[in-house]
Amino acid sequence: MTTDGLTLAVSGLTLGLTRDRRARPLVEDLSFGVARGEMLAFVGESGSGKSLTAAAIFGLLPAGVQRIAGSIRVNGSELTTLSERRLRAWRGRDMGLIFQNPLTALSPSVGVQAQIAETYRVHKGGTRDAARARARALLAEVGLKALATGGDSYPHQLSGGMRQRVMIALAAACDPALIVADEPTTALDVLIQAQILDLLARLQRERGLAVVFITHDLRLAARYADRILVLYAGRAVEEGDAAQFFTAPRHPYSRALRDAIPTIPATGGRLTEIPGQPPEPRALPAGCRFAPRCPNVGDDCRRTEPAMTFDGTRFACLHPCAKMS
Repeated sequence: MTTDGLTLAVSGLTLGLTRDRRARPLVEDLSFGVARGEMLAFVGESGSGKSLTAAAIFGLLPAGVQRIAGSIRVNGSELTTLSERRLRAWRGRDMGLIFQNPLTALSPSVGVQAQIAETYRVHKGGTRDAARARARALLAEVGLKALATGGDSYPHQLSGGMRQRVMIALAAACDPALIVADEPTTALDVLIQAQILDLLARLQRERGLAVVFITHDLRLAARYADRILVLYAGRAVEEGDAAQFFTAPRHPYSRALRDAIPTIPATGGRLTEIPGQPPEPRALPAGCRFAPRCPNVGDDCRRTEPAMTFDGTRFACLHPCAKMS
């Protein structure tokens, strides 16, 4: 994979358990890139490795999990070789992270203006007054003018949507090159979801941000993402243009995810579901990991783990879905 012109370039990333040497990797040989001004959506069922990959980018892997192999570059700089002190300088300054639950991510005992100002001052320097002015400008930019002009407010005094807007302001405070949004709208109602993602998309366009958007909701990925990366049991199975993904996915798992998007049938009937469950990391099947659930499975699928193929879209399947003519 060429890394020319990419804000984020991940190559051969493999993450595994350190406490069990017999366990197979939780994420294996993952490669992808995100360019300036582009949004890449990670989709897949729970346990596919989406959030773990995001944690690896920021050097925030949970205890018991380590990077076994692979490269992570932001604006051409290798992050995996940085000391913890230098990596802390990259977080917030060059990379912003929007968490799923802002109430647990924000400090409960510090006002939100003060939290944004402190982040800005730590990474950019300047006076306290300049940092406060920056915080107020950011709050106004994300649609929180009342918080920008009034006294400081604490996270528990804000609604879920307001807290997530604060998280976006915090992530964007130092004009980072990359923002990773990990399920940023999970706990919000549909209207607020759209407002938050419209805001993130606007900042992406205006600031030329590279954005990784992690979501379970394929409808949101279809509306906001430029490209989609499908993960299954710790491996990438398809990556390509978002529009093509929804019109002609090549991997049977991608098609199953698309077909499982809830709709209201004109004549009633059951919603489409994917039979079975994803495999446990310690009990991965031989060959293709999706084979036990796949409608296109052949004998060769149970023996051979498919390599990634490029055919307009990248996919890893021996018996892919038909390509659009």
